[in-house]
Amino acid sequence: MQPNDLMKVSVIALTTAFGLPALAQDQTKLVDPEELDYQLPADATAQEKAAYAVLDKYCADCHQQGALGDGLTTPKAGFGHVLDLRRLSHDPKFVAVGEPSKSKLYQVITGGAPAMPDNCWDPSCVPNEAELQQLQDWIVALGDTAPEPRTYISLADMYAMAHADMQSLPTNRRDRVRYISMRPMWNDPDVTDENYTAYLAATVKLLNALSWNPNVYKFEKVDEHGILLRVFLPDLDWTHETWGYMEAQYPYGMESDTDPYLGSLQHLAGTKIPIIRADWFAATASVSPMYYDMLGLPDTVHGLEKLLNIDMKKNILNEQVIRAGFQDSGVSTHNRLIERHPMGTGFFWTSYDFAGSAKRQSFFEFPLGPTEAYGPDLAFLHDGGESIFTLPNGFHAYYLNTAEGDRLNVGPTSIVRDTDYPDGTGEVVNGISCISCHSKGMRFNDDTVRDVALNNLSLSASARQTIDAIYPGKDVVNEYFQRDMEAFLDTLASAGIEPDTKAAGLEPVRGLFVYHVDYFIDFDQAANELGLTSDALRSRMAFAGHEMASLLTRLDTSPIARDEWTAAYPVLLEKLTDYYPYKTDHVVTADLSYSVKQVVKDTDYEPPAKKVKVIKDDGYVDTKVVKKDADYTPTDKDYVVTGKEPIKTHDDAKKYGDDYDPVQHSAAAQSHLTVYTDKPTYKVGDELRVFIEPRHDCRLTLISIDDDHDSCVLYPFPGLDDIVIPGGTQYVFPPKGALRTSEPGLETILAICNGGDAAIKKATRDTSKVSCAAGHKTVSKDHYEGIVKETLILDLDADAKDKKHTASGVDYRAVSKHNPDVTKAQISVVVREY
Repeated sequence: MQPNDLMKVSVIALTTAFGLPALAQDQTKLVDPEELDYQLPADATAQEKAAYAVLDKYCADCHQQGALGDGLTTPKAGFGHVLDLRRLSHDPKFVAVGEPSKSKLYQVITGGAPAMPDNCWDPSCVPNEAELQQLQDWIVALGDTAPEPRTYISLADMYAMAHADMQSLPTNRRDRVRYISMRPMWNDPDVTDENYTAYLAATVKLLNALSWNPNVYKFEKVDEHGILLRVFLPDLDWTHETWGYMEAQYPYGMESDTDPYLGSLQHLAGTKIPIIRADWFAATASVSPMYYDMLGLPDTVHGLEKLLNIDMKKNILNEQVIRAGFQDSGVSTHNRLIERHPMGTGFFWTSYDFAGSAKRQSFFEFPLGPTEAYGPDLAFLHDGGESIFTLPNGFHAYYLNTAEGDRLNVGPTSIVRDTDYPDGTGEVVNGISCISCHSKGMRFNDDTVRDVALNNLSLSASARQTIDAIYPGKDVVNEYFQRDMEAFLDTLASAGIEPDTKAAGLEPVRGLFVYHVDYFIDFDQAANELGLTSDALRSRMAFAGHEMASLLTRLDTSPIARDEWTAAYPVLLEKLTDYYPYKTDHVVTADLSYSVKQVVKDTDYEPPAKKVKVIKDDGYVDTKVVKKDADYTPTDKDYVVTGKEPIKTHDDAKKYGDDYDPVQHSAAAQSHLTVYTDKPTYKVGDELRVFIEPRHDCRLTLISIDDDHDSCVLYPFPGLDDIVIPGGTQYVFPPKGALRTSEPGLETILAICNGGDAAIKKATRDTSKVSCAAGHKTVSKDHYEGIVKETLILDLDADAKDKKHTASGVDYRAVSKHNPDVTKAQISVVVREY
């Protein structure tokens, strides 16, 4: 390995590999062809041209939609914009502006896992030193063009700003004024000015999408940068109860005995939570059932018809609808039929979706329906539906339902899929999935039913006359699509939102959702969210207490997922700042890692051991939250269900909890494995300790990789027991002996959890030929797939300077029954010569 510029950098970063866990669904990227932009910009710089050539040579075949090779029809792992350099440069999931060694794109190419290109086993097919330098130069150059750092805004600054604004308002309006805060994004240096502007647009767009007021809500900036947006509740047709839906679930509320403005602000507003973060708002109010609650939408389609003053059956029978049917919508797994109803505020489009394509699930053979309109002899049998309709202000609202008309929070993946969210579970979640998919309003689709059905002489003449009336053909349907789309774009413009606005390459509300849910929290961002500078947080770490030491060390070397951070946040807030949490109904449902469990243990914020659902004889369902099994003993007449239940309807959400947890739809946050080291940088010869914290039972493999792609297996290791690590515990590696750095450069440690017998059997466990012991021989792909040569050296006979022991208390004979899929996490550390 040759020393390079990375030796000068003191950084450490956790990333996940481009490949998602096996639980991830098909991640087809739904994108209009005209939105593909993978040509070099006309004004490309020399650094952009050089970087483009490297990425085109090594990455585009797998990660550029529109330029895929090797028979691929979709980008691997949902990452399909590697040649869209301008978008890539604003996507912090892949590029840290000005810092190559913190950029996931660079880490994976230079020595991460899986090695990229992932079909390469020869040095000739990976970037050479000169090409790696070109990628470095491009990322560094991005830093040279970055804007000046924004002025830091503390929590105290924000409350002072809101208080001053509140006092400037008429006294009779103050209790109906609330604020949306952009402070976390404003303070985050990884958020470019372009993304910050897009996040502002996302907030305004979502506010309008949750409003019944005929007037469009526009930017009401308290300050020139929009760090606070003022919301006068009647401007959105909101009441105190509407805001209260969010208050009840908000995990970042706080109080203070020392802040000179917060208490007074709460008094003037008449609420303990007068300010809500924009990123949490975008990630939570856009997710059903809260999305339904904010709009006050009923539990059935029949109730929705009454609310909107439409009669769908009457419209269908009177031929006051237009229809189009097609087989490939990009969302529906099988057939989809869409239908437009006139409505006073604009339109009501609804779909009939099918879980299959045969017999009565084929609208080519049965083009009329539903049954309640045309009877059982003629009608198709659909399995569900989605609706999109105009609100009085011209923005769109969305609704998911079963075939029977019951409301759904999440569309079954057997019928519909969200292919616009590569890091998601594939579930269509009302409304965020719909907002993202319909970023420009209606999506065009050509009708393929009319011509087939009109030539089907087995249908009666009367039926064919009806088909002729309600299936007018693609030209007429597309005219309606065009008109409805243009009306929506005009509405966006009236709110001050550019229709082409993107946040990190995504529709802006989805972009802000992703920022909150999927971007892991590092030390600097943790300080930011606590209202501290990084230096202030570091100076207070020594006084936090031993129970927090592990987490703060981890944050300093390895980011934390949002759901775990939300669990730890209120405890850290009280321990490390002059604020203390305001307790709401928010309940942490995540399985926590060891370091987070130590923070929340024996506090009011410790998550329950489980939820017990008790179904009484009369059908009544009661949910009891218990810390331990012994806390509840069911009666003989109770039917007890433990564990998570599928949440399909609003009633399910009430029964089984987890009402407002957007993280449950994110695959990235389900990676439930953390690996970190005891410090950020090392010198050659230093001893290194690795901490592994799985959130579910884990059968562990550790692999060491250097920036020449040389690698070896650290664990399992001859002389160390191959054990199962229970979820929620910590395993310190090595448990004996010492692990030493051998050469300068960027070292990557990849942790892989195989949580079940089936997954374990698929993995090669004989690692004696490729262990990291001193003096071992290199091996080829044929001996151990995925492992190449050498890097860190493990010596079990060495005397470690710092004797640490695992706190796992594992049973060496245990075999996990949980998490049968493979999950991965990796950490990259810098090793210096001196």
